[in-house]
Amino acid sequence: MKTLTVGGSSVAGAPATSTRLSGVTSGGKPRLVIIDVPADYDPTKPYRLIFSWRQLGGSDTGNATGLHPAGDGPNFDAKSYSYFGLRREALNAGQPAIFVAPDTDPAGALWDYNKDSVYFDDLLKLVTDNLCIDESRVFTTGFSYGAMMSYGLSNGRASKLRAAVTMAPAQFGASSGTTPIAYMSTTGMSDGTCRWGDANSGGEGCVMQHAKVNGCTIPASLPTAAVGSKKYVCYDFEGCKAGYPVKVCTFDGPHTPSSVDDGTTVGEDGLKAFIPPLAWKFISQF
Repeated sequence: MKTLTVGGSSVAGAPATSTRLSGVTSGGKPRLVIIDVPADYDPTKPYRLIFSWRQLGGSDTGNATGLHPAGDGPNFDAKSYSYFGLRREALNAGQPAIFVAPDTDPAGALWDYNKDSVYFDDLLKLVTDNLCIDESRVFTTGFSYGAMMSYGLSNGRASKLRAAVTMAPAQFGASSGTTPIAYMSTTGMSDGTCRWGDANSGGEGCVMQHAKVNGCTIPASLPTAAVGSKKYVCYDFEGCKAGYPVKVCTFDGPHTPSSVDDGTTVGEDGLKAFIPPLAWKFISQF
C-alpha cells in the first residue's frame, strides 16, 4: 500500500482515506485517478474492488467528494455520497471495499472506450499488484457517461468483472459481449438523456442484451414505474444462469442516480436516494 500511495495527495472534501495517486500512466501518458483504501486496511484480507466512473461534466474529485451528479439537493458530501453512496453502504455493512475513481485524458473530456478500457486494465493491474484484492470480486459502476463506460466494460471486460451496476446507461463501447456477467441497471422514466424505452440503444436495450447473454427468461414486457407515481419498480429476471443475475429498476424521475422515490416525494438526496442501498445489496451478494 505504501508503495502505491507514495507521492500521492489528499483530496479536499473527500474521505481522509482517499488519495490522488501520482505517477500513474496509461498509453505512455499521465492519468488522473483517486483511490480509497479502508482506514483499517488489512494486507492479509482480500477486498472487493469497485471502479466508479464519473458522468459527463463530473470529475474524479467530484466522485470522491460526493458532489451532486445530476440535480441538486441535500447530503451530497463525502460521508453520504462519495463513490455514488457505495462507500457509505459498504462501511455501514461492515464490509469496507476499495474504490477507484478514474478520470479522462484530458480531464473533463468524454470517455474514450478504446483508450479507457486499456486504462481500466492498467489500473486493475496496478491495484492488484499493490493491494490485497479479491480478483473474483471486481465491480464497475457509474452514472450517465460513467454508466456507458461501465456498460462497455461489462461486455468487453466481462472476464475481469464480477458485476456491473449502471445508472442511466446507454449502449457504448463494446456492446455485443457474449460472456455472462451479473448486471444491474437503473433508469428514470422521464430521462431524456439516456432514455429507457429504446430496445436497441437505451437502458432497456442494455439490460435486455445482458439478460439474453445470461440465459434469463425474457418476459413479454418488463414492468416499469409510472410517471407521476413517485415510486420505483425493480424486476429480477428469472431463469438466469446460476451466479449471473440481472436486475433492472425504473423510477419516476429524470436523469439521475440519486432520486428519492418513496411514494410521497420526488427529488434528489445523497442520503435518502434509493439506489445506493439496492446497488450495494446487488454487489454484496458476491
